[in-house]
Amino acid sequence: MKIKKLILISFAAINLAGCSFTSQKTETSQVNNLVSYYETLKLKRDVESSFNQKVLQKKGYPNGYDLVLNRSKKEIALTIRPYSKKNFNYLKGDLQHDMEKVLKVKKYNDYHAKVLAYWRHGNPLKRQEQEEKILQDVANEMKKRHQIEVLPGTECSATDGRMISVTAVFMQNNKEISNPVDINNYHKEFVNLAQEKGLNISNLPMYFTYDLNRKITRHWMEKVVPSINEGLKEIKRLHVTSTTIIDERHPIIINTTINSSDSKSKENGKLIDKLVNEFFQNPDINKEFPGPYEIIVQSKDNMKIN
Repeated sequence: MKIKKLILISFAAINLAGCSFTSQKTETSQVNNLVSYYETLKLKRDVESSFNQKVLQKKGYPNGYDLVLNRSKKEIALTIRPYSKKNFNYLKGDLQHDMEKVLKVKKYNDYHAKVLAYWRHGNPLKRQEQEEKILQDVANEMKKRHQIEVLPGTECSATDGRMISVTAVFMQNNKEISNPVDINNYHKEFVNLAQEKGLNISNLPMYFTYDLNRKITRHWMEKVVPSINEGLKEIKRLHVTSTTIIDERHPIIINTTINSSDSKSKENGKLIDKLVNEFFQNPDINKEFPGPYEIIVQSKDNMKIN
């Protein structure tokens, strides 16, 4: 079987940034941060769907856009690459009005919306090519070390071309490696090698399969993976560095910087385990992803601490 590297370049990039445990919608109760992140993802999808249907499909699309929702600033910012200042002015008012309307309807009254223009000229493909070359160098290095094939892929911003997510599929004998512990170890090595070569991808979402033919797997990657990964990282006291979440059929592995010999390692591991279990017990989430799911919280020295 011939395997080709897959590079994903999106027309529109949508990101979440920052940290927030509640919104005005939920201030009256203590909310699991993973559930809060999941709800924010839903808000982002609702905002994007609305301005696409009600504005861009009617007035025309710009030359790409980025939608970034910053939870710490309680801000949703749409950056577009307009064809001209006239084009920007033509779109800006309607886009901002529509975004503000969705925030109000969804009762995120403490959030504000803004529309920005990206005016820089130049070819973002150059940046993409440089970063993809580094990832391919990492893949080649891992092939030498472990006799495995690594298929790197990227999703890039539609404005400045920056990398916004990475896919790394690890293969042996033309088959995807399925052992989640092996994948987790390769994941950490892949990130460290990229860092050594000058590319920091530690804060980017990472995925480990190209098998998106199953609807539940696509939804798992779109909804569950970022909610757990970013929701845990936002809670700094948990010391979570990364998560290896392949699909709904594999264990969820959560990596931390705490050594197993640390007196609080077990307490930390159990708290992480509790938060992830609570996430899946949320009625809306449980309906789509009923589980059960195995959770492995690892110490810095690769010991299970939950």
